[in-house]
Parts: sequence; structure tokens; C-alpha cells
Amino acid sequence: MIPVFRNIVPCLILGAVIVTGFSSCSNEKRLAKGKPLRNLNANQVLANFEAAEFQWDWIGMKISVDVESPEGNQSFKATVRMAKDSAIWMSISPALGVEVARILLSPDSVQFFSKIPGNKFFYTGNYDALSEWADNPLEFVDVQAILGGKPMGLDAENGKYIARTDVQRYALVGRYKRQVKRVIGINDNALTPQDSLNIQLPTRRYERLRNRADDEDLLIQRHWFDGITFDPLQDQFNDLYHQRSLTLNRSEFEESDNGRFPRAFEVLIRTMDGDLKMEWDISRIRFGRPYDFPFTIPENYEQRTGF
Repeated sequence: MIPVFRNIVPCLILGAVIVTGFSSCSNEKRLAKGKPLRNLNANQVLANFEAAEFQWDWIGMKISVDVESPEGNQSFKATVRMAKDSAIWMSISPALGVEVARILLSPDSVQFFSKIPGNKFFYTGNYDALSEWADNPLEFVDVQAILGGKPMGLDAENGKYIARTDVQRYALVGRYKRQVKRVIGINDNALTPQDSLNIQLPTRRYERLRNRADDEDLLIQRHWFDGITFDPLQDQFNDLYHQRSLTLNRSEFEESDNGRFPRAFEVLIRTMDGDLKMEWDISRIRFGRPYDFPFTIPENYEQRTGF
């Protein structure tokens, strides 16, 4: 190796750490004085987030869940076990503690069974049924991000983002594709991070472009990070093709040996047919312990093609 380049990699790593620390301390002082956050570009925001990002390989937790939907409200508890990039296992129980359902996810398959009297069935297949239930496309990596406290759909390597300051947060706004700019009649630099839910679509122009576009062409993606800790606070996806949106909020971050992890979550799905809100709090959590994922479909259960 040429001597002058020998220490480039360690120096770059050290530089990133220094920049991360400087950004955090600098912003803390600025906010204390009532000043806005320092301006950072998208790469700087991503570097700060990745330097502080929570790392895990195994997670086990107990959560309490509340669901509000047009069909009614429900509350239940769940035990969740996850092996990173490999498996997600959940056992669901109502307040009385008797298991009523179990689910096992792998990167390419979904297995589920319901033990509810009068509604005993099982499902084995791909993620189509889960996506249909959520009224939003979901894959293994999405569920893992939702439960694992990481930004959903954030592509740090290949994504194209614009960074904005939003009061005490940084926002990464996915660069709009040409079709989005034509639909809303405005460019990505003219919108503040939270404006997309208020966009009024011109009907004729929208219908014309929708017929010629893929659904991913009309997707607006945004991510918010705390201006000091760079905790991933919120993800938002506005699907102009299907007229729906998904917002994921995280809060109550707590320190651990592996970084900061959120203890409270909220998912809000808005569609033309109504809204679904799901909130859950973590009552107990453990990292780094390997778990089993027991899953045996009971005998004489009906097989279905969806949930």
C-alpha cells in the first residue's frame, strides 16, 4: 500500500466520529440559545444516524397493543422474538393471557394460525395476505424495521434524499420522481417536510399520470431524526397512486449498551376507506439472547388464503 494512503480509512472513521460528536454538541448549545439546528446535508444526517444507530442480533420483548380501526377497537398483549434478518415470531394473547394467535415470519414466508373459538384457521404463504390486511405493501424487512426500532424503507446507500431542518429535528425527504412533480405541480425544494398529507391532487392530471405510472413512481418518502441524538423519530410514506399513507412514530428512547432503543411506537395507516391506528408499548425487553421459534399448526384447522 502506498504509505501516504495507509491511514486513510482509519482517518475517515475518526473524522466521522468527530463530526458526529460536533454536530450533537453544537446543536445542543444552539437549541439552548433558541437558535435553529445547524444545516446538514443528507449524507451528514445519515452519517450521524448510523454512528448512533442501535445494533442488535437478537431481541425478545413483551408488548401491550391498542388498535383502532373502522371495524372497532382491540387491545392485546404479545410476546415478540426476533433473530435479525432471519425470523420474527409472535404469540398474541388478550388481557386474560390465553394465547389466541401465533405468527412466524421469515424473509420469504408467512405462517399464522388463529385459536379463537369459532374462527380457528391457519395460513401459510407469502406476504401478499399480510400486505392486504395492512392495506400497504409489507415485506420481512419492513416488519423487522417496525418492531426493531429502525427507519422503515431508508436506503442509506442508494436512496436519494434532501435534508431539511424541521424545528428540533432533521428531515430526509426522498427526491421526487418526475411523475410526482407533475402530479402535484411543485418541486421537492418547495415543500416543507410535513406538507405532503395536505396535497390536493388535480383530478384530470392525476388520472392521466396514474394510468401511465407504476405505483412506486408516485410515492413520497420522508424520515425524521432528533436534532441532537439522531434517534429515528418518524417515517412517513404518502402513496399518491393508491391514495393512502403510512406514518410510523417512535418515542421514549432509552439508553442501553447497544445504543438508544424506543419503548413506545405508533403506526397510522390512512386510506380512502378509513384509518387504522396501532400503538404499542414495550413492558420488557432483552437483547443478545438466542430464542427458539416454536410453531406447530394444530390439527383439524381450516387452511385459508388470507387473514
